[in-house]
Amino acid sequence: MINSHAHLDFDHIHTIAENTVAIVPSIGKQNWQQVQMYPYFALGIHPWSVESHAQQDLGTLEYLIKCNNPIAIGECGLDFSKNIDKYKQFYIFECQLQLAETYKLPVIIHAVKATEEVILLLKKYPKVTGEVHSFSGSEAQANTLVNMGFCLGFGLRILNDKPLRLRKTVQNLPLESLLIETDDHVNPNDLILVAENIAQLKQISVGDLSRQCDNNAILLFGLQ
Repeated sequence: MINSHAHLDFDHIHTIAENTVAIVPSIGKQNWQQVQMYPYFALGIHPWSVESHAQQDLGTLEYLIKCNNPIAIGECGLDFSKNIDKYKQFYIFECQLQLAETYKLPVIIHAVKATEEVILLLKKYPKVTGEVHSFSGSEAQANTLVNMGFCLGFGLRILNDKPLRLRKTVQNLPLESLLIETDDHVNPNDLILVAENIAQLKQISVGDLSRQCDNNAILLFGLQ
């Protein structure tokens, strides 16, 4: 199985099982080097990290993208749940969308209480595709993103019965748009729980769900 978003470089994260492949995103200059020890990594600046990054860091990021062959740019995006300068969030995110367009790479997007703003910005870059990880928007926003060529990542939050809206969204989305992930969960091997839960929602076997999500990740990120 392919875990589309796992912070394996974080100290508290367990080692993944041999039958699992993970895409490891960075959160900023503090771990650009660390994530490169993994076969599939992404380079970017997380919205939580924007205030510790300057213009020269964007230059360094572009240099690393040119030289080190990440499979994507990210984790990047917008998070309006935090008291973080929105102007700087927009600026750093848009710079990364420009890099994605220039280097023809997908983006891995973090969108919290800002999905509509993310969609509006993405419409300026119609050639850019990618994943909105740990999707938390509405079903209408999900459909808009899928129609724009984006995949949506779902993690362990789907196991909770309370987010009924989210579960209904997953139920109604096309299989071709789904990715599964564990984000910063302590045990990335719990990915199987996500797969089992979504398979139940979609009324298909876990094997069929896993194969489709794997194919989606392979196509989106150009995995070999």
